[in-house]
Amino acid sequence: MDDSKDFSIRPTDSVTVTFMNDIYEVQYLQKQNRQNNILKIDSDRYVIKSTGEIKYYEHTETRNQSENSIKQTMKKLRYLINANFSGRKNELWATLTFKDTNIAKQPSLIYKEFNKFIKRLNYKYKEKLDYIAILEPHGMDGKDIIKWHGFHLHLLLKSGSTSLYLPYQEFESVWGLGMCRIERLKNIDNIGAYLSAYLTNAELSEDNSSKKKYVKGSRLWLYPKGIRIYRKSKGIKYPKRIKMSYHSAKELIGIEPHYTKSYKIEKENFENIIIFEQYNKKRR
Repeated sequence: MDDSKDFSIRPTDSVTVTFMNDIYEVQYLQKQNRQNNILKIDSDRYVIKSTGEIKYYEHTETRNQSENSIKQTMKKLRYLINANFSGRKNELWATLTFKDTNIAKQPSLIYKEFNKFIKRLNYKYKEKLDYIAILEPHGMDGKDIIKWHGFHLHLLLKSGSTSLYLPYQEFESVWGLGMCRIERLKNIDNIGAYLSAYLTNAELSEDNSSKKKYVKGSRLWLYPKGIRIYRKSKGIKYPKRIKMSYHSAKELIGIEPHYTKSYKIEKENFENIIIFEQYNKKRR
């Protein structure tokens, strides 16, 4: 039996609120560790302060562990996107492709070319644009088959002015390495969730069917181990997180949650209940 299903947050309980424009996330932990009981020695070892025992970190070795790490990166990316982008007129979403397959298959070359491009773009429009650049593995072939062909870039752009307009032909000319697509981020009430699903869920074709079939998380294994999935400019800030009582959080947000998730963690002699609530003022 999962005790977390029958557990609720009391008004006086302490929660952490993450602020992301119109989106708020409330996180509750039944038991909170207020002391760091481990001390890092090096990249491989750490010591448990209470016992003096030296242990080794479990580095990523299996595909499943690697996918879990990428899932955590995607979660951070969702937070980052929602804290900085909400579909305003000074925001754009662009897709950048490579006609040179040699570049498309080497992330180091992709980022090298991207750094040159963003400098050209800022110079042309006489403005330093803030951005999040995200690698997407390209692979959508056949029935129940996903083949990797390389990467392309998704680019979220943000201007310091009230609006941002980049003519398509000019933008593609400044890019100069392949085809581009530019879109407005309107009518999307959770841009972070939308784009992370877009990046990780592959579309597969079905015989004699006009329906699209999406396989959740099926692109994750296409990301190589240790790859840097995204880069950001200095003006892109991580969301603000504040601890407060649950009652204060509810008063501050002022609407009911549209999504709630609770689960119980059990490991050796430790157990905890964690509750997430997400509120979206665009869904009122």
